Parts: sequence; structure tokens; C-alpha cells
Amino acid sequence: MKRFIEQSANNSNNNSSHHSTTFTLTVFLLSIAWFRSRLRNRIANGEDDDDDYDEGNHKRRIENDTISPRGASALQKTKTTSSSSSTTTTASSTTSYSYWEGFMECLQNPCESHHNPTGYIALCLAENKLVQEALAIRLMQQGTAITAFSDSVAYCYNGFLGLPSARSAAATFLEKRFWKRGCFDLHSSNGIGSGIRSGNGNGNELSLEEQKQEEAQGATVNGERDVQANHTTQGSESLSSSSSSSINPDHVAFGSGVGSLLNHIFFIVAQKGDVVLIPAPYYSAFEYHAKATAGCVPFPVYMDNPIHGPMEGDLENAFQLAKKRGKRVKMLLLTNPNDPLGVIYKPSVVMNAILWARRKNIHTIVDEIFALTVHSHESGNRFHSVIEILDNKLENDVHFLWSFSKDFGASGFRLAILYTQNVRLLQALANLNIFSGVSNPMQLIAAEIMSDDEFIDAFLEDAQSQLRWSYKLCTSKLEEMVVPYIPAEAGLFVYVDFSSFLPERTFEGEEKFAALVQDVARVVMTPGQSQRDCKPGMFRLCYAWVTSDVLEIAMERLSFLVLQIRRHSWDDLIAASW
Repeated sequence: MKRFIEQSANNSNNNSSHHSTTFTLTVFLLSIAWFRSRLRNRIANGEDDDDDYDEGNHKRRIENDTISPRGASALQKTKTTSSSSSTTTTASSTTSYSYWEGFMECLQNPCESHHNPTGYIALCLAENKLVQEALAIRLMQQGTAITAFSDSVAYCYNGFLGLPSARSAAATFLEKRFWKRGCFDLHSSNGIGSGIRSGNGNGNELSLEEQKQEEAQGATVNGERDVQANHTTQGSESLSSSSSSSINPDHVAFGSGVGSLLNHIFFIVAQKGDVVLIPAPYYSAFEYHAKATAGCVPFPVYMDNPIHGPMEGDLENAFQLAKKRGKRVKMLLLTNPNDPLGVIYKPSVVMNAILWARRKNIHTIVDEIFALTVHSHESGNRFHSVIEILDNKLENDVHFLWSFSKDFGASGFRLAILYTQNVRLLQALANLNIFSGVSNPMQLIAAEIMSDDEFIDAFLEDAQSQLRWSYKLCTSKLEEMVVPYIPAEAGLFVYVDFSSFLPERTFEGEEKFAALVQDVARVVMTPGQSQRDCKPGMFRLCYAWVTSDVLEIAMERLSFLVLQIRRHSWDDLIAASW
């Protein structure tokens, strides 16, 4: 059959070939003339001729023709680059180790305690997989699906700040979980723990029920709170103890993740080249959020004591340094609880930072994405939202962010909340959010979850218990290894000091250590270099992305490697056949 088809095709071609010969020859001659003309023009313009053809250059020309320089900046997301604000003590821009590439190895060959115990283990991603099953069970209830898809609003356009019903639910959620009226006194608030811990410490930890009882007792205390009587903001009335009676749903907006909302805020508030001050070390992706679209400059604020948070002197030094370099400071970005340190800032620290920013006429963004992951009260310190600290008087220059990503282990939902009393910012966001809004069904599901107090209370108590268990498993092993770490009060990670194990106390030494850990122990952590830490050897260890049995395997591998480093020289370790 095949031969028959081929023979039929050949016969057909022979019958028609004499008709097309003249036409084909004409086209061929014209193409040669066109090619020679184009070649003469290329040589006249100083371009390469075909004798110097280089395939790599050709591909680069194609890439340059299909993407703009501004678009090309988005390709740099996974590269480690040094901020223009970095001092000589910060990370070098020429790093050969990429923990993100290591994370890809973890995805392709993940460790499983029974089926693949020799696989890679990712301790570099701040996601909470410990609670995903509990959330999934709640979401798979039949009524939740009906809520999401039975209302016609789920299928139609609406305002891009969010559905009115969802914004209302979010406002109520923020009032209950973040603005705890009558429970806070700025002048009598407790401090936070001090320093890096190298030994074991057991403190009293309150359950969620005990916390609620304490808050109920505190709610019976009446009294005015004189936050700052004489301070005047830019174009706003003075900050007083009087507060708005409730959170206005019109001041609440949804976005597809905190990163998306940050990107929009930077774009709306600042100009290209403006500086965003960020206390260091900080979440490495902040740099991309600031640079990608808005073209802002992330500028580390190095502190005398990062655990206590930014003091006025720290902020002023960074501000003056940026000014000396010809930059305009437009924003201050705080993360509380802090990532990567896992500490909670004292309310006075947050308040003083905001007051300093107001004196400089700059905006303050407070990212509270880990607010509900508080798992330790060992230091006696409690988390207080900026909404509570300011008694819901954010005015035009303070902007609050939160997301389902961390506290509910649902980063895949791409659902975050912005609360701001800056109406013009919200109006601008309503236009920009058409590119990054949250789907209506997802908003309806989120609204139902945020309104289910019984579920949230039980869910958070279980989540805190599981985080506490994994945290203690991790830190007890670090103490056994005699490796210092910063005691965490919240978050999904612990910040560990491996500086004594580096071949040299430089960021090159940090890269070598990280590569050894990845190649030998098959464990990937977040290096301090990527988080703008000025001390080589600091690593963020995320303990909630893996199950407790896999975490135990990871800690045993790290323990073995640390023991080998203590026993042998680095040359021997590199030459060893593992």
C-alpha cells in the first residue's frame, strides 16, 4: 500500500512538473538577487556576514527582538544580585550557588521516609504543609462548593478590589483576629527575647483557649491610650487615642498574593529609582517585588540588634546613606512577625518606626503574613497588629498586608488582603488589579472560611501545636549539635548560625558550605546572603514544608555533616568520596 501511494504521488508530480519548472526557476533567481542585496546592506552597516555567522549571536538577536530591556529584567528573578544599597559587607553579586536550583532538585527527587529516604529535602521554602489536610477537609464540604458556584456573582465581572460580601467578611475577620480592642497598652507592653540561643530553654506556652481568656480579661479594662498626642502627619489630623468604630470594608482590597499587592503599592506610591527601606535580613523576594515593575530600589537597614527590630538610629543611618547616594526614600517596609528571624517586634518598635517615617513624610507598609503562626510565648512577648497598635487609625500613610499563604498553608490560593485608609491608593489599585485580581469563586470561599469562627479557632490551635512540635524537633537537634540559633516565636522557620563551619568567614565560604550541604546531605536551606544578612553563615531553616519524619532525617543528615566538618579539614571533605 505504501509503495502504491508513493508511485501515485510520483506520477502526479511528473504530469505537472513541466508546468512549474519556469515558475520555480524565476522564484529561485529572484531570491538570490534579494539575498545579495541584503548582504551588501549588512556589510555597509558594519554587521557580520554569513562567513562570520555565530549561532549564539543569532539566538541573542532573536531574543533581543522579541523582548524589551524592561521585560528582560523579569528574567533576573532567580539570580542573586547585589542591591545598589549594599555595603562592602553585603553579598557579592557573583554567586555560583543557587538555592532555588537546589529546590528544583528537591521537587524532582523528594525524600520520603519509606519510599525514597535518600532524596533531597527542601528546608528553604516557608510554606506550611502540616495544616493542608485540615484545610482541605473543611473546603471539601458540600456547602462550600455550593457557596462558591451557586451565586451568579461568581460568573460575572465585579469591582477589582473584591466582591462587596467578601470585603465585608474580610473586614470582620481583621477586627476579630488583628484589632483586639481593649487588650493593648503601648506603655506596659512586654519586650521580646534577647540574643541567639545555644542552650535549651523551656517556657510557659499558652494554648489558644488560654490566650482568649487573657484577652477577655483585658477587654474589661477601660481607658484612653495616649499613643502620640502632639504628632502631626502629612496632610492628616494629629494621631489621637480616638479610633474608628470598625474596619470599613471599603478600605479592604483583595489581590493575588502579598507579592502582587506589594508590587502595586510600590508602583502607585513611588517613582522609578525611589528607595524602599527594609530592615535586614529580610525575605529575599522583596527585592523582586520592588524592582520588577515599579523599578524601586530595595535598601537594607542594618541594625545594631536585628532581634529587637529597627531603632530610630538604624533607620536614620539608612535614610542618610540613601540620600547621600542621590536616592529618594519613599517607603519603609516592616515584616512582623519577622521573616527570617521569626521574632515578634515590640509594639513600641513598630510605633516608633511609623512615627519616624511620618516625620520623614514616607509611607509605612506592614506585612503581617505570619501573624497567626505565633507558636511560642516563652519570652512573654505577644503579637500586636499594626491595626491594634494604631487603634485602627492608619491614616493615609500606613498600609497593612496579610495573606492565606502562611497562616492557612494556602499559598496556591493566591489570595491576600490589603487594608489601607488611603482612598486614592485604593482607586489606583482598582485599575491595576485587573491584571492580578482574585477570582470570584475563590473570594466567596475565602469569605466563608473567614466567617467560620469555630473552624478557625480549632484550625489555628492545631496549627500552632504542629508548628511547636516541628520547631522543637528542629531546635533540640540544633542544641544537640551545639549550633546557635535565634529562638523563634512565630513563623515557619528558625534562623541558624552555621558561621563556625565555613571554610572562610566570607560569602564565598557561605556558598561553599551551602553547596556541600546540598551535595552531601541533600538538604537545601535559604542562605543569609540572599536575605541581605551582613554576616556570612546565617541560614533560614524552614521546618513546616516537610513532615516530621522527613524533618528528622534532614536534621540527622545535618548533624552527621557538622560532625565531619569538625573532624576533618575542608580539603579532605571536598576530596572525600561521599
